[in-house]
Amino acid sequence: MSSPVEISDDDDSFEAPVPSKRITRSAAASNKRNKPVVDEVSSDVDSDKTIDYSDTNLTSDDDSELPEVTLTSKKNAVIKNLFPKSAKSGMASGSSANMPVYFKPKVPGFEKMIGGVTVNLPVEPYGCQIALMFKVITAINKGQNCLLESPTGSGKTLALLCAALAWQQHMRNRTATDLAQKFQESHPELRGKENVVEQIASPKKSCVDLGKLFSFNKPSFGEKSIYEKPSDLDASSSGVKRTEPLSPDTFEETSSNGLVTIHKKRKLNTSFDSDSTSPDLPSTPEKTTGPPEPETPEHVRRLYNLITSLQIRTSMLVDSSVPTIYYGARTHKQLQQVIKEFKRTFYCGEAKMTILASREYACIREFDKQLWKTKNDMCRGCTKTHTAPPDAPTKTATNCKPFDNQKALHHGSLPAAFDLEELVAIGESLVACPYYAARSMAAAAQIVFCPYNYLIEPGIRSNMQIDVRDQIIIIDEAHNIEDICRDAATQTVTRDEIQAAIKELTQVAQYRYANQDVISYIDILLKTLKFWDDWFANQLPLLTNKPINNNEAVHTWQVQHFVQTLNNHNIGMEHFTEFSESAEIFCRRLREAPETLYGVTQATGTLIETLQMVLGFLFRQDAKYLDDFVPALVKTGGGDEPRYSQFSQHTQDKETLSLRLLCMNPAVIFEGLKEAKCIILASGTLTPLISLHSELATEFPLQVSPNHVIPPDRVWIGSLSTCPNGRRLECNSRGTDQPDIQDGLGQAILWVTQVTPSGVLCFLPSYALINKLVKRWRETGLWMQLSQTKRVFVESRNVRDHNDIMEDYYKYSANAEGALLFAVYRGKVSEGMDFKDHQARAVITIGVPYPNTFDMAVKEKMKYNDKYAAQRKLLSSREWLRVQAYRALNQAVGRCVRHRGDWGAVLLVDARFEAPYYTHHLSKWVKNFLGNNHHTYESLVNSDHSLEDFMRAMTLRDEED
Repeated sequence: MSSPVEISDDDDSFEAPVPSKRITRSAAASNKRNKPVVDEVSSDVDSDKTIDYSDTNLTSDDDSELPEVTLTSKKNAVIKNLFPKSAKSGMASGSSANMPVYFKPKVPGFEKMIGGVTVNLPVEPYGCQIALMFKVITAINKGQNCLLESPTGSGKTLALLCAALAWQQHMRNRTATDLAQKFQESHPELRGKENVVEQIASPKKSCVDLGKLFSFNKPSFGEKSIYEKPSDLDASSSGVKRTEPLSPDTFEETSSNGLVTIHKKRKLNTSFDSDSTSPDLPSTPEKTTGPPEPETPEHVRRLYNLITSLQIRTSMLVDSSVPTIYYGARTHKQLQQVIKEFKRTFYCGEAKMTILASREYACIREFDKQLWKTKNDMCRGCTKTHTAPPDAPTKTATNCKPFDNQKALHHGSLPAAFDLEELVAIGESLVACPYYAARSMAAAAQIVFCPYNYLIEPGIRSNMQIDVRDQIIIIDEAHNIEDICRDAATQTVTRDEIQAAIKELTQVAQYRYANQDVISYIDILLKTLKFWDDWFANQLPLLTNKPINNNEAVHTWQVQHFVQTLNNHNIGMEHFTEFSESAEIFCRRLREAPETLYGVTQATGTLIETLQMVLGFLFRQDAKYLDDFVPALVKTGGGDEPRYSQFSQHTQDKETLSLRLLCMNPAVIFEGLKEAKCIILASGTLTPLISLHSELATEFPLQVSPNHVIPPDRVWIGSLSTCPNGRRLECNSRGTDQPDIQDGLGQAILWVTQVTPSGVLCFLPSYALINKLVKRWRETGLWMQLSQTKRVFVESRNVRDHNDIMEDYYKYSANAEGALLFAVYRGKVSEGMDFKDHQARAVITIGVPYPNTFDMAVKEKMKYNDKYAAQRKLLSSREWLRVQAYRALNQAVGRCVRHRGDWGAVLLVDARFEAPYYTHHLSKWVKNFLGNNHHTYESLVNSDHSLEDFMRAMTLRDEED
């Protein structure tokens, strides 16, 4: 026939296709729930939702033209809707275009099989990255500890993340599959069913498809259902418009003009006009109610419920059995860079994450210093629960709206990866507490980011409820791990703190009728604190004739004698158990129900925890670590700066009496991490590795230290041994006191700044030396010459000033003038700050930064090592000092080149570097580039392949590029 296709406009099955560009999740879900329809696409989707299928060509350009839709294609789509039988073969062939879309597909990246695990990386990995990843996967598989040293710029962070997350994903998949197979075998009704294991093992990826499992498919429009009775086999599905199937002859597949004619709905009790040109057109009878939808058979319902139950059990078992990854770095700034790398990986979105922080950084409530001493006190005061108003969603509430609304921050309301700044920003927009939300999300997270002291310090670990048992611990920037552990176990208790706590607990104890349940342990704590106050009073005469150094008078005991003084005051080992139990109850009550301890501040809670920790170190495990501590009584004069108040212009601080318990053995703290499945210590400068085994009392069977990825022609490293006048440059404390050495250092630094473009960093052992040199150079006029060559900055100890200085340095290092920054070893600049490209084209290091041997902690550590060197296989005091010095030196040198395309120079200023003894502990890559490139001042300036030639060549190459 040549007549056009005519369709009544009361047919609900007609839906004109909407032209667009991308498949939406809602449309895909609709396809899954309803009968097959033509692709529903929408243009209101972000560009990153674009999906490529083999049979579907979808554009990702928002500005591209919409696909042209012909009238013939409209007609064919309508016919497919009306007669799915006739389009059955077409639907089968194009099924990939109609598949449900729930997640944005991941970019494949580069896959490598490493240690039996498929690892996906966003970039082609370097050889050193593959070596690192192999060690990480091996360490986790075997449950062994690992030391990883990889130079900055070699992709260490990305390798650590991808290897650990790939192993975790591999283990989750394998565990889920094993559990699903066991469940299928233990349930006879599931045996022989296809896809059962896949459905049970991956509950989060898809819902149970009963059609695949039980050949139970919902019929498409016009198809027969398995539920229809034999008498109904010729009838259509329920709810159809027509009582009889239309004849194929009723419509033509094509018409002369290719148009689809839509007729107006005919009114009741009317007939076609006798003059109508199409008297044989089909009519649409009144809608009839079809047979009721059949109910799902009971045995299918039972199987469905069983599959759902097994999915939930599998998910819970997998979550509880597969280790969580704890990734620690030194600061939140470093964690921000780590999370930036995590965003690049295939595993972002596959693995849930969270980031832990203190209230100081994560609290969004405005802090009133006049009402609260600390943010911790404010938090505990404002989060006390009370009966909520009748219209409130919960029965109880607090005075802190963000705390009450903390559940608004969860993995569903946050991006797949977020750093602390992003978490706080979203928390502020939702008026939800980032601090408590991050802690609650940790329970469901596969990877938890935090400052590494959260993992190392037992007190913080307990307060944040971090359980490291059988988990994977990664500590990045771990070159200071020994110092961090010693500092964590070193505690100070002052008499002023003791007396303030006595006042607060005395006030609590007065409410005996209101606090009957707290009186017992409050009395024990109060009695113990009074004994401590007496102890301080009785020890004060020991300081009478002590010399005062650095405003301190110090008396130290042999630890056994110190313990005896504690026993004499009823605060020794015999009374520790009772005190510890009361302290545990008190601290828990202060955290969970602070309203029952009205008037108690966070400072008192911290003091009780500190005393419990200090005495625990001494007395736990039958006093195993008793000899690892040095107790010292310290009397300090007035503060460094006078205090000012509203009542008087100047208030002199009184003398402070304190007990300082110095830890000599970092293994005391590191012992708490040994319950982990695997500990991975990584840094760009772990060298020398020799001390980590003995100091931490931990075996590290796996170690790797690959070469740098940067090409040799992009780095220049040399040493300088003489002044311009020919005098030997020995930059120890005695040498740097000499005026001609000071002048020689100034001349060398001036020459380097003259031949080096952009930014230059210069590291010195102390602020005192910087001040001494600046004073001398101002007198000689050399400081003026430096200032005329580059903009000069000096690192500040103050955090606020430091940030301003660094901002100015980065700005001036980018222009033609350039900038010079003087900084100290072990300072903020040398520890983890990023100086890439023009920000540090040259790094000058002055001397070898040995620790200050006049410091009490350093002096006692040297004695301790010499005493136990043979017994505990510790380094001698001299070797320990050397290791500490070169860790700090290597860290400073690492500021130079930050990635494969970077370039720069390092000048080691000290004549001692000519001797192999003084280069032995340099990082591997530094030693390789240094070789025998040792210079006098004359050869540094005039020799072939000098520093000036290198700078000129690299600058020219940059200009050409």
